[in-house]
Amino acid sequence: MTNRTSVRRPSLIAGLLCLTPLSAVADDDRLGTINITAVREAPSVAPAMPQTVITREEIERSQARSLEDLLTGRAGLNVTNLGGPGKQSNVSIWGQSASRTAVFVDGMRIGSVSAGQSYLEHIPLAQVERIEIVRGPRSGQWGADAGGGVIQIFTREGAEDGVHLSGGIGAGSRGHREADAHVGGRQGAFDYSLGVAHQETDGFDAQSDPTTDPDDDGYERDSVQLQAGYRFGDGGHVRAHAIASSAEVEYDGDSDNSEIEQRTIGLSASTGRIGFWQLRARAGRHIDDQDSYKGELFFSRFDTQRDTLFVANDFFVDESTTVTLGADQTDDKVSADLPYTTEKYEEDSRRNQALFAQVNTAIGERLDVQGALRRDFNEQFGTANTGSLDLAYALTDAWTLTAGHGTAFTAPSFNLLYYPFGFGNPDLEPERTRTTRAGVDWQHGPYALELSAFRSKVRGFITPGENPENIERAEIDGAEIAGSLSLDDWQTGMALTYLSTEDEQSGDRLPRQPRWSGRLDVDRAIGAFTVGGTLRGQSDSEGGPWAEDNQGFVTADLRGAYRINADWRIEARVENLFDRDYQVVRGYNQAPRGVFVSLRYGR
Repeated sequence: MTNRTSVRRPSLIAGLLCLTPLSAVADDDRLGTINITAVREAPSVAPAMPQTVITREEIERSQARSLEDLLTGRAGLNVTNLGGPGKQSNVSIWGQSASRTAVFVDGMRIGSVSAGQSYLEHIPLAQVERIEIVRGPRSGQWGADAGGGVIQIFTREGAEDGVHLSGGIGAGSRGHREADAHVGGRQGAFDYSLGVAHQETDGFDAQSDPTTDPDDDGYERDSVQLQAGYRFGDGGHVRAHAIASSAEVEYDGDSDNSEIEQRTIGLSASTGRIGFWQLRARAGRHIDDQDSYKGELFFSRFDTQRDTLFVANDFFVDESTTVTLGADQTDDKVSADLPYTTEKYEEDSRRNQALFAQVNTAIGERLDVQGALRRDFNEQFGTANTGSLDLAYALTDAWTLTAGHGTAFTAPSFNLLYYPFGFGNPDLEPERTRTTRAGVDWQHGPYALELSAFRSKVRGFITPGENPENIERAEIDGAEIAGSLSLDDWQTGMALTYLSTEDEQSGDRLPRQPRWSGRLDVDRAIGAFTVGGTLRGQSDSEGGPWAEDNQGFVTADLRGAYRINADWRIEARVENLFDRDYQVVRGYNQAPRGVFVSLRYGR
């Protein structure tokens, strides 16, 4: 999505104080599933990295109504939202901007080519199977824009034999209505999944500025998701997937409503293991189109497209060593129609090609090592070399020491380069990031604890707002702690993140990066009942050169569910229990207290 609200309305960014926390993650999820993202699907175990896996079970237990709601306060993450459901939302990792967070859906890179960021508000949680988050630079595996980390979203697939149905309907405060249905299953080597979802709300006034329209700003979205796959041989497969959403968004600004289309389609295949080798390939397209209006008057159109081609060869050197060699290509295109100006983008397309290598190995019984190197050939900015080295040393069965160092580069987006009215600067150069980390992990039965400290130096940091420019350097120091407990009928999780950021040119903190943020989730099953709650919050943050500073906040949610039988359950949730008046970004309201109920069937 390419909404320029954050630039058009200088009074943006708001703040937050807090206390905080993460989510309960089972042991096998924390150290197993995450390896898909950490090693870009290479069939080998990666060293322990700062990571979070959110399973389908946790998504349902949380009763979250949006992806940004689910991610807010997680370890190392900072989520911003400009005024409620359907409004511009993005995520940054470890104090780096959202443009340095690479977001993928089923292996396909998503996001607005023009804005250079991935917006989360139009991805329906009803169609998400799990989410994997790796924090720290991953450009060696995933390419440009992965300086802060990677978020990989996997849509639902048919994982069990037979035919399985699920779905639900719900309603709540501010005219909230939703419905979804899913059918999936597996027949022999063939599996399939099909889901549809609808969500709408009358919303609330998105902006607190009294000069804007004092009306409710609603949101409506329809979406469809499908997957089909066939498995053969020793791990071989062919799989097609697609997810599409169509949304109508109301907001306050120079334009006040938008029609948005997002589509991601892909095809992946693997030969499976043939002796000591296997071949993997993936191709796909992500489309992000937005038409904006002032009332019924056409205001702007941004159509963006990203085509991706990826191929990798895995060589199984021995039982503990896998070497991966591969290449990928990304083609970005943007088309803009701005009737209020004769200025046009000087460039509207660019291609990036890359070669990469990765090795995963174990040295002895205690040390795991992963190394990655990548060389990008960007037709607009030339070549860039990135890489990473990650280590994990098992002190005991429970304690593991971890360390890593990685580099990344981020090319400026088309908007940063060419947006009219002085918002763009065609002389911008790519940002280059170096990050060093160290940590310790502890696991004992149902208990898990992770502690990480990190330092990032960004050379050529691009300043936000009008007339963006490269400054010599920005520095980010931080630490995070995350823990979980799964014991009998209890599920608990917590996360706490500390950030110290500095624009070394001005001495100011980086915009929208709170010093403290976090989350606490507690759930308990009592027979057929389940009750739980979430605390989320953050401290104040810098507003930026053209916005007021953001205040801190803490909010609380309560939830409960009653299982009628094996298939049916009733859910209820109270958001913002104490009806706090707060803003994540200064000038943009967040939802007051709301009550939501739903009836669910199946999984």
